[in-house]
Amino acid sequence: MKQLIQAQKLSRQAQKTVMGQALPSCPPTGCYVYSVKDGNNRCFVLPCHTVYGTVQLVEGKYQCCF
Repeated sequence: MKQLIQAQKLSRQAQKTVMGQALPSCPPTGCYVYSVKDGNNRCFVLPCHTVYGTVQLVEGKYQCCF
């Protein structure tokens, strides 16, 4: 129950970051669930459309990793 109360205290930006919906920093680091994929194993995240990452299977989901 204590964890639930602590989770409810997260700011809106922190909640977006936890859910993978926050805007990435440029250049991006790590892996992102939401990205634009080109079909050739390359991807990018907005607003960093000039920096390409690779599509990788992470925890059962394809993600864009840098």
